[in-house]
Amino acid sequence: MKPQHIQILVAIAEHGSLRAAAKYLGKSQPALTQSLRQAEDDLGVALFSRTSRGVELTVIGERVLVRARTITSEIARLDEEVAQLRGEQIGAVSVCLSPLAAMRIMPRALTLFRKTHPKIEVRLSSGLFPSALKPLREGRTDLLIGPAPPTDMAREITVEHLIDTPIKVVTSLGSPLLHARSLSELSDAQWIMIGAPTGPGDIFNQPFFEHGLTPPHALTTSESYFGALSLVESLGAVCTFPELLLEDVRQTWKIAPIAIRENIAPLKIALMTRAGHPLTPAADALAMCIRRRVSSM
Repeated sequence: MKPQHIQILVAIAEHGSLRAAAKYLGKSQPALTQSLRQAEDDLGVALFSRTSRGVELTVIGERVLVRARTITSEIARLDEEVAQLRGEQIGAVSVCLSPLAAMRIMPRALTLFRKTHPKIEVRLSSGLFPSALKPLREGRTDLLIGPAPPTDMAREITVEHLIDTPIKVVTSLGSPLLHARSLSELSDAQWIMIGAPTGPGDIFNQPFFEHGLTPPHALTTSESYFGALSLVESLGAVCTFPELLLEDVRQTWKIAPIAIRENIAPLKIALMTRAGHPLTPAADALAMCIRRRVSSM
């Protein structure tokens, strides 16, 4: 596959049609179609299938797209890195944050960063593992700050421990479950899981196992911490929540921790980067500011 084909592949995948991709790239649609055919001929496989809605990646096309995105992001970083090494304030750093990192870590870290890098663009997004790991592996995210993923999920990722936060079980101020003192009293409660079943919201299972109890089944999941808290407040449900963030959110939501006897293992917050891919000077500087902020917490 030729270098120019990589840009075309990414554009078609992101815009969903040959016409939209041609407009974005400033090319004619016939020229783009011809380039796509050349790329598919070179590889010997079809990368897209035509549908009534436009084009869709084939199974092989999905795999090729991952490589193509990595290549395009590395080329962009190369240009930015050289410019930054020359002392120019250009380029961007993409950071994905968990809610705790967004509220307690990033504001102070960004203030520190702006003192030395006032013109570097910082792009913030939110996410938790496992969904936040794919953009990091593909190079679309430079830094990921959030709960450390299990070892089997950390393939191709460097995980640097930052801080631990104790975990509490919370419910609404008006819930009778607020008076519970043991996990056994919460077995039949309505549990809310934050994130995917393999994400950090699933940590309530382990303490139940450790104390010989059957873990409850969370019938409701929320990709948003704050969406979960809204449900906890309105339904009198329960969920696990990081203590470092608890006082901040209690100013908005009428929730409180349940004083259970059992301990829940703390949540490990980490700084994650792509293994084997050096950060640009700007991204490295922001990572240093993140470490400085955490050291003062």
